[in-house]
Amino acid sequence: MLDYPYPATFMGDLPANPVKVSYPYPATFMGDLPANPVKVSYPYPATFMGDLPANPVKVACGYILDTSDYLQGVANAAGLYYNGTHGTMKCFDIETEFIECADPTGCGVGPDSLAWDYQACTEFIMPAGSTNVTDMFPELPYTLQMREKYCMQKWKIVPRNSWVNVQFWGKDIQSASNIVFSNGSLDPWRRGGVSKSVSESLVAVLVEGGAHHLDLRFSNPADPPSVTKARQLEVQNIQQWIKQFQRTLI
Repeated sequence: MLDYPYPATFMGDLPANPVKVSYPYPATFMGDLPANPVKVSYPYPATFMGDLPANPVKVACGYILDTSDYLQGVANAAGLYYNGTHGTMKCFDIETEFIECADPTGCGVGPDSLAWDYQACTEFIMPAGSTNVTDMFPELPYTLQMREKYCMQKWKIVPRNSWVNVQFWGKDIQSASNIVFSNGSLDPWRRGGVSKSVSESLVAVLVEGGAHHLDLRFSNPADPPSVTKARQLEVQNIQQWIKQFQRTLI
């Protein structure tokens, strides 16, 4: 009602286009819905990044598809992530539950979120804004310049944009050795991983039906066979590397 193209004081001291100014909060709040539950879509209930049921993406999609009121369905799906399986919140406080940080998908809350925010400012480059052209999300730009400005304001540091490539050789990893690169087929981070084996000691394994670092979690009866095989491959390679090293000591 008051979305004038200029600052106005009618019913409040508002900037020009106040709806657009406040827009990033609900947009980024809802943007976490498809980004994070799919990352932790484990085949059993888990509390990593929230109190979530088994296969939370399927559950969230069910909330949306099993109702004629799609907006309410989306709200229910968001509640699964932000309010948890056994949540008791009646309302969402968007500005409290989604805190701006260097990761455009959000860092969460608490001490862990601060650690990830600092790491996103110093080690990782994640200027992954959305355009609504190349993706299904609302237009929310997030550039290197925006990230640098945020990191300076929050942590008084300038991001090292080339650190990852220098530290881990970027795509030129042939000189490395003794690494198993595991990626889950459900994990959005897989796009940035090594998907093909580079050498006999640089081995890639894809965990079909696996979410974010499923192979590094404790075993569970609901684990798919693919993650069991991946763990066996990892153990076999580690044992082989240890034996190779021990032989050099003789």
